[in-house]
Amino acid sequence: MPDLLTEAELARRSDASPDEIKRLVDLGILEPHDGGFARRDVMRARVVAHLGSLGIPAEALASALASAHLSLGYLESAGRRHPRSEQTFAEVADQIGLPVATLARIYVAFGLLRPTPDEHVLQEDLEVMGMLPVLLGAGVDEAQVLRLARVWGDSARRLAQYLTHYFHATVEEQFRQRGLRDNQAYEAAIREVGLRMGRSGEDLLGWLFRRHSEVFMTEHQLGHVETALEDAGVRRRAPRQMEAVVFADLSGYTRLTEESGDEAAAEVSLELAQLVSEVAAEHRGHLVKLLGDGAYLHFPDPGDAIRTSLAIVEGTAPRGLPPAHIGVNAGPLLYDEGDYFGRTVNIAARIGSRAGPGQVYVGEDMADVRQEGFRLAEVGRFELKGIAEPVGVFEAVRDGGS
Repeated sequence: MPDLLTEAELARRSDASPDEIKRLVDLGILEPHDGGFARRDVMRARVVAHLGSLGIPAEALASALASAHLSLGYLESAGRRHPRSEQTFAEVADQIGLPVATLARIYVAFGLLRPTPDEHVLQEDLEVMGMLPVLLGAGVDEAQVLRLARVWGDSARRLAQYLTHYFHATVEEQFRQRGLRDNQAYEAAIREVGLRMGRSGEDLLGWLFRRHSEVFMTEHQLGHVETALEDAGVRRRAPRQMEAVVFADLSGYTRLTEESGDEAAAEVSLELAQLVSEVAAEHRGHLVKLLGDGAYLHFPDPGDAIRTSLAIVEGTAPRGLPPAHIGVNAGPLLYDEGDYFGRTVNIAARIGSRAGPGQVYVGEDMADVRQEGFRLAEVGRFELKGIAEPVGVFEAVRDGGS
């Protein structure tokens, strides 16, 4: 692109009419220099048009710009467009051997807008689409591809959404506290933090994904080795032991929200998340999801689940948290899309709700778990919502505890 653009070139590149460009000049939103327009004016014209489609008129933008309450500098990046390929979605679908309706469903599963058949595909999307025939050619059906797309899409969406929230609530806030107006604080945060960190978010995501993949891939490969040794009659595979789940909740969280407000309750939730993550990592467990005032965890070993639960109830007071009550159960689990399901999970959640502050209740399927650091005391049999038969419940206590 040349250093300076004529009015006609600016209009063509920004998909605006020459009259619209003249209007933006009259409003002071665009300022020609040396008889032409800067390349950044292409993005600025696009942004103004986009904001107009959202109900924000150019006149309002001009007034805010003139009073220095608004700067379009941080919006100009939104005017950049990824290049489109010469191929439409219908053509690409035909090329990779997929119905265009299937391709559209995959986009929706990723959490993206549903494309139309005659829409031109973004250049960067073509490489991703090339993966689909490989999966389908291996016998993976459409439903299984959609499941994978949902997990990837939801995970990436949540991360992207949170990073934006974090930047506004945490990074920008440092500059607002210095007395800068909202727009000034945002631009300062971009200049002093965002630009200096570059594409660190994408790099961090790639690095972290590789680190986690190493763990799960190693476990997966070990499983195949054990299967091969057993099939060869060399070494019998060790019987798979029960996996365990933990539901930890804080007592009195609703009252805390009413008395101290949402921000205080949010701080409590964050502190709980930090506590359970740290303790679970020490005992080979991982956090499945946060539940506001609680946490849901998974453990390959039931004994580790109990030790973690006892550490959580002991760790709340030193961190200024309300007391926790916890339910633990072990047994068969169904895993899919990053979550665990089944009767084992339901019982853990139900008995956790019956435990009192500072108590760890354990399902009867774990009655024979005898490991160092704790003992199980029988509590009784409970009728649990959604469970056909009463369930025996035990309380986990430290060795020597009452």
